[in-house]
Amino acid sequence: MQRIIISLLIMVGAVTAIAFGSTGAFFSDSEISTGNTFAAGAIDLKIDNHSYYNGVLNASTTWELKDLTIEKFFDFPDLKPGDTGEDTISLHINSNDAYLCANVKLTSNDDNTQTEPESLVDANGTTTGELANNVNFIWWADDGDNVLESNETVISQGPIGTLGLQGSTTITLADSAHNIWTGVGGPVPGAQTQYIGKAWCFGTIGTAPLTQDNLGTTSTRTPRNSTGGITCNGSALGNETQTDSLTANVSFSAVQARNNGGFMCIPPEVRTAKLTVNKVVVNNNGGNNVISDFHLVVDDGFVSTGVTSGVQMTLPASTYGVSETGVSGYQATFSGDCDVNGDVVLNSGDVKTCTITNTELPAHITLIKNVTGSAPLDLPTVFGLKIDGITVPNNTSIAVTSNALHAISETGRAGYSFVSITGNTKCPAVLNGTATLDEGEAITCTITNVKN
Repeated sequence: MQRIIISLLIMVGAVTAIAFGSTGAFFSDSEISTGNTFAAGAIDLKIDNHSYYNGVLNASTTWELKDLTIEKFFDFPDLKPGDTGEDTISLHINSNDAYLCANVKLTSNDDNTQTEPESLVDANGTTTGELANNVNFIWWADDGDNVLESNETVISQGPIGTLGLQGSTTITLADSAHNIWTGVGGPVPGAQTQYIGKAWCFGTIGTAPLTQDNLGTTSTRTPRNSTGGITCNGSALGNETQTDSLTANVSFSAVQARNNGGFMCIPPEVRTAKLTVNKVVVNNNGGNNVISDFHLVVDDGFVSTGVTSGVQMTLPASTYGVSETGVSGYQATFSGDCDVNGDVVLNSGDVKTCTITNTELPAHITLIKNVTGSAPLDLPTVFGLKIDGITVPNNTSIAVTSNALHAISETGRAGYSFVSITGNTKCPAVLNGTATLDEGEAITCTITNVKN
């Protein structure tokens, strides 16, 4: 019965509200949303480093979280064979997910002055130092405890000297294809700290990973109280590295991940090939054009690229059409690696050559005799049409040299008078006038005579 009574009370209340509606009082409600803002996230890469030298924390290469300015990951002026060091580098980005990349560049590898023992074994003299090839590094994805453990991924291992002087290498920490901490491509989440371990050895370096204790930064392990998961043996070193020195730059970069899903620390290698286009010009009928008069082009169906004759160019691997513009009156033929149409297939690593030979086409003059007047009229063939004083057949194309004066005339016929020469603009207006033709050009001139 209690539930029924409650229900009735509710109903009475509803009825009462309707009864007093005419007073102007209404049930109503309002909500206010305050303090609406937009705030941009941030990517601000900061780095700290904890460094050990022969198992002892090294103050000169240890620093707390900061933007790098003059900080050094290694600064050791008096190395002895078997010396070793370890750094745990922590990378902090701000609130936005980001990709992380590293770069190492060998900036110097100097022999400096030679001691007498060094000069006896150093074949390079003071030209190049040997230290860069004998300081070996191991980099790994660390959990922050300064030691290499059994499930931690080694990123890179070897001497820095393999880069070559001023050579560099980019190391992927986290990009769209690979992430050293997760094993799956993707960025580092914002507001998280990631750790990289770096160990070096003046001698032969090796790994002897410790069993993972899953304690991360709370672990009590250090290179002081353990092997650090690294072995170092300097027994094979000789006197050739005495007084040598090396310097290197180490840099890290963070790139926004949002709307940048395909980012790669190391862009995919562009497959390329090399192509040389040679131009040959054959002038044997008075032509005077040269190689520079022809504009050479290679085209992949999307982009046309200008080519200089005889200069090798590097192109993305694809199929190309080789062509030219600029000069008429020459017949082009293709040879070498191009087919008869000028097409060439460039596969990655190919080195190919195409030759375009342009052979001058002769110029041509055609003379036509037109005889007018009262019949009967003599035949056109008896008027003696001439080019350069040589009689030529009526209405027949005659090859002549280009870029030269050619006289147009006729013997004529008694009882007939010359009227005009008409036709192409290069036809002369009078008998014994001259015409100069370009390579491959053809003109037709009509000589009209009237019967007296």
